[in-house]
Amino acid sequence: MRNGFSFIFFGCALALQASLAHAETASRYSLSSPDKQIQLQIDLRPDGLFYQVDYAGRAVVNSSRLGLKIKGQQALGEHLALLKQHEREYNQNWQQPWGEQQTINEHYRELRLELIETTASQRRLTLVLRAFNDGIGLRYEIPAQQNLTQFVIEDELTEFALAENSHTWWLPAYRNWGPEYQYLKSALSSVDVAFTPITLEARHYALAIHEAALVNYASMTLRLMSDNTKTLKVDLVPWPNGDKVRTAAPMQSPWRTIQIAPKAIDLLNSYLTLNLNEAPAPESLTADNSYIKPGKYMGIWWEMHIGEKDWSPGPKQGATTARAKEYIDFAAQHDISGVLIEGWNKGWEGEWWKRAPTFIFDEPVVGLDLEEVTRYARDKGVAIIGHHETAAGVTYYEQQMDAAFDYYEKLGIHSVKMGYVGTRIDGDQWHHGQYMVNHFQRVVDSAAQHKVMVNAHETVTDTGLRRTYPNLMTRECVRGMEYNGGSPDTGNLPDHTTIIPFTRGLSGPTDFTPGIFNFDYKKHRPHNRVPSTLANQLALYVVIYSPLQMVADLPENYAGHPAFQFIDHVPTDWKQSRALQGEVGEYLVVARQDKRSPDWYLGAITNQDGRQLKVKLDFLDPKARYEAQIYRDGKDADWETNPESYEIKRMNVTAKTTLELDLKPGGGTAIRFKRH
Repeated sequence: MRNGFSFIFFGCALALQASLAHAETASRYSLSSPDKQIQLQIDLRPDGLFYQVDYAGRAVVNSSRLGLKIKGQQALGEHLALLKQHEREYNQNWQQPWGEQQTINEHYRELRLELIETTASQRRLTLVLRAFNDGIGLRYEIPAQQNLTQFVIEDELTEFALAENSHTWWLPAYRNWGPEYQYLKSALSSVDVAFTPITLEARHYALAIHEAALVNYASMTLRLMSDNTKTLKVDLVPWPNGDKVRTAAPMQSPWRTIQIAPKAIDLLNSYLTLNLNEAPAPESLTADNSYIKPGKYMGIWWEMHIGEKDWSPGPKQGATTARAKEYIDFAAQHDISGVLIEGWNKGWEGEWWKRAPTFIFDEPVVGLDLEEVTRYARDKGVAIIGHHETAAGVTYYEQQMDAAFDYYEKLGIHSVKMGYVGTRIDGDQWHHGQYMVNHFQRVVDSAAQHKVMVNAHETVTDTGLRRTYPNLMTRECVRGMEYNGGSPDTGNLPDHTTIIPFTRGLSGPTDFTPGIFNFDYKKHRPHNRVPSTLANQLALYVVIYSPLQMVADLPENYAGHPAFQFIDHVPTDWKQSRALQGEVGEYLVVARQDKRSPDWYLGAITNQDGRQLKVKLDFLDPKARYEAQIYRDGKDADWETNPESYEIKRMNVTAKTTLELDLKPGGGTAIRFKRH
């Protein structure tokens, strides 16, 4: 009987193999967005799996290869036949617990192609595609199967054969400090290897290529296939030995995303990345998440970057009980919910960024009584924000991580800023490889178990996981404000903040740390300056989104300053957001409505060039009247010669009003629309 069963099974396998071999013919499958403006086509050919994308009747992505290369095996993407096809449409609104937009519409059409090889190995691969009105997502799924258990992906074959040699804003990958560089603008054909998001502006449309839901996989960079071409290929950030992804079936890749819009400004109003992430697990929805609170914070930080204080214990020590209480007192007098204390723990002695880490994460430094500081803050209604700087020593940190979060939980600390300063993680790992992706997921999980929000610097770029893990609040992953105060070079250029929302900002919240009021650091940093006006600094609270916004300057630079009223009033949690007008690297105007009041806020910034803008206020309630509290550049304001010049003006406006904004070089305008 057993031999008979084996013979039948063997015969069925031969029949299936013969059937598959006969099925290996070219096939084409199509998918359109709900509004039919985006057309996605999949070609299943003997020589491979290919896709192409059209938008508004124009080619956006020409025929481009798909597939995976498994170590020691043939590429998974050739000689495939269709086992099953499934299509569906999904349309539902969902609510963010916090965010830039309270209600988000998730509307897409999905095509699932379950494929099997026609060769003897008969490996299976599922390709999942979703088309939204604002772009597409595609991902690979490898189901459990006998011929693929544990394996290594040594290459991902995904390509983006772009139809035009468009203007491109990008950051070079595989450099010592990750994405902490100025953005480059070039022709697509001049790109080398780029971090994502990468933003492209063609004649009739704009694109941004990135990824969503990055879990247990390597981050995606994009490599130009060769000089003078328009094809970008996925280049996964490797392990030290060259492996890209170490995994096992069943598995799924992150989504490869292409946002598509008529103009670059429209990309900022897209929620494609968030929509391609999963909703929180049911248990997290029933848990007590009251500790997750957007807000503003300040702290002992900027004075170290400008050279007034130091992270190390000693005569210039920044983290002291007395100094922490000064920040707490100021925060308690204003709408600032948290105080960060960098250098609070032992292990910061000397040039800590040049040696193996020595940090202890549950012992305060001499000179700082953390228990007394947290008690003092609690009595004042202010939260202390913890800080875990790892100096890129992940293995060392993970040995203490759970104990460190236990310590914070006992003290009532519900927020942490993570740091990974260093050129490599644990000496030989890239900051964006699978090693770091998996570590950071452990951080987020451990923090959630201890009711701690996470603000991460020098880590993996956001891919929308905040939807699934609502304690994952914000990240840096950009050349931030500290380069203006403490970088060995001259800091950022004035156009930097007019590029960030169109690039890095498309991936998620950005902890850029705005709010500088004092522009003179000549005593310790004679070559550094903040390349903006004071009004520009105010506008950044609206233009660059983060649910945790730092009030970055020193309390004494804010005390009694009339312009600080705007920072006092501006919220960090919004009912709705609208990017109104702008061009990449030139200028940007953004309006947002407060989640807890009918008030609106507007931020407008420009690059090194002054400009006049006309802004319609038709986003306001047409039945209401508002007082516009306008913080604008002074007549003689200039980021180089007179950055502190500003004016405050008040006027009554309605939805029919058009405001004329006069932005000086490196300048801006910040407005609160207070409803009567």
